[in-house]
Amino acid sequence: MSFLRHIPAAAATMALLTGCNLHGEADLRTSLGQYFTLGDTLSFDSKMTCTAAVFRAALNDVKPEMPLTTSSVEAQELFRNAGKAALRADGHTPHDLTNEMLATEDGMFGRQALAAAALVGKCLSEADSKDFHRALTRPGATIAYDTGVQGVMILDPVERKLFFAAGDPL
Repeated sequence: MSFLRHIPAAAATMALLTGCNLHGEADLRTSLGQYFTLGDTLSFDSKMTCTAAVFRAALNDVKPEMPLTTSSVEAQELFRNAGKAALRADGHTPHDLTNEMLATEDGMFGRQALAAAALVGKCLSEADSKDFHRALTRPGATIAYDTGVQGVMILDPVERKLFFAAGDPL
């Protein structure tokens, strides 16, 4: 009969393990909706180790709640002070801007963005992966990172899509 007292703990552990996703769709929409004007969810997948989401961007804007700059130096300072920042520079891609930030002494914004994008692979469909790469290499697209949701956001102004990527190396 002593094994019976272990059943509730085992059941709770199994429920916890099977229900663990990095993000929930509704919570993520709420978090990102503070910073961007979202339309429909185009795709969403979250597992224990990653989350990938694509939302229609109702507007190609960044709301005031997400500090936006055109300089990688300023973006890193904003990120250091607020734990979040967005960066958009005419003629530069999010990939270029991340590389700029990685090449500096204080490259935390760039490292966080790179890690989130690198670890999201298992949650991206083949089509979303191609679109995500296209957004990363689109001049004038916006890159943002928020430590609160622990993910990188790419706003593609041509496709009018907001990509969210997060990964946990577990």
